[in-house]
Amino acid sequence: MFYDEAIDYIRRIEADGSDYGLERERELLDALGSPDCGMRIVHVAGTNGKGSVCAMLTSVLRAAGYRTGTYNSPSVLRYNERFCIDGVQLPDGKVARYMTVVRDAVERERRARGEGADEPDGVRRAMKEFRPTAFEQETALALYAFRQEGCDVCVLETGLGGRWDATNAVESKALSVITKIGLDHCALLGGTLREIAAEKAAIIKGAAVTCPQEKGAAEVLYPLCRVCGEPRYISGGLDGQRFAYGGEEYGIRLLGRHQLTNAALVIEAVRELNGQGMDISESALKKGLSDAVWHARFEVLTEDNAAKSPYDVYIPHGKVLVLDGAHNPQGAAALADAMKEYLSGKRVAAVTGVLADKDYAAVMRNVVPLVGGVYAVTPDSPRALSAERLKECIEEFSDLPVSVCADVREGVERALCSDAEAAVVFGSLTLFRELARR
Repeated sequence: MFYDEAIDYIRRIEADGSDYGLERERELLDALGSPDCGMRIVHVAGTNGKGSVCAMLTSVLRAAGYRTGTYNSPSVLRYNERFCIDGVQLPDGKVARYMTVVRDAVERERRARGEGADEPDGVRRAMKEFRPTAFEQETALALYAFRQEGCDVCVLETGLGGRWDATNAVESKALSVITKIGLDHCALLGGTLREIAAEKAAIIKGAAVTCPQEKGAAEVLYPLCRVCGEPRYISGGLDGQRFAYGGEEYGIRLLGRHQLTNAALVIEAVRELNGQGMDISESALKKGLSDAVWHARFEVLTEDNAAKSPYDVYIPHGKVLVLDGAHNPQGAAALADAMKEYLSGKRVAAVTGVLADKDYAAVMRNVVPLVGGVYAVTPDSPRALSAERLKECIEEFSDLPVSVCADVREGVERALCSDAEAAVVFGSLTLFRELARR
């Protein structure tokens, strides 16, 4: 397949929906030669912070000289972001090549099972179907590509939950990492922190680390994991922040106090990996943390840096644009804390769009009280909540003016042209794709 054909192929599979379980993924990996077997895998699960932890850990491993494959989902700006080697997206040609390999493996397996074949009397054979979901095929693509490209380590992010997530079909893991647990996807994972933590903890096979958790999650995770301590904040501004941990001082570009906890979790992960024989020096740890970038997590754009960013946006002189993928209550609370710290005293406008299957009312109640106006948009997703319904939701608890915009770009332009000194775009990660350079 060419690249466009590969994207069309996976989108068609995606339209069939999700179906959780491990059996199909394991069968598909085995059909591809079991690329996960013998690979050093770090598996990351949690409610919030997975992407940031993956980005920082990848940066550290690169700084230590390890060729590192990283699998994240969903992508923020471009599909290829899901498959990165040493922080660089797989090029279109390789995505197409490896997608073709996966597709062919699926078709060979289906033929071997006799799917689609008819008996002489025209009755379809009652064979077991083999129809891996889009996420299952993408997971297989990532592991196959990382094996073919000679990666030393794979940083693997769960898609949803943990126990029945396709990524959990891998045979063995060097380390499992559990980030902060919160209430999200409750219909699938359970309505309490304990239940959700149990689903996430099911990825653990051997060594594991986690961060400080609330009571229900702690009761499940602490007996299974090394728990990182609380980092001590030193200083910070819009260009980054410094903190102390374990007697050492570190710096990161990622903003928000919650990112200090994520960084401490990475430090503990590195200590565990070194205990298993890896060689990650303190200098590599510090360089990797300071170099890490993760888009749309309190990402700050100004007139000075916008041209070098992956976004096609114009920032008027003296104004600030913040991009944050806060889409659940816990993420929104972290965003609100960061806004209080970094945007205090500024007039702020919000541009937001959300998915209908999220607790969007709680998200809005965290952030809207901190702004002077809201521009509501409908994300480009079949699961999107309409901008009109989002406007009604906000007006149920706030007297702020809410404007409905045709898309996120219009919202950003109107927010930055208003009397606001800063505009914050938050909600569904699909919003940021609309702002990306083409």
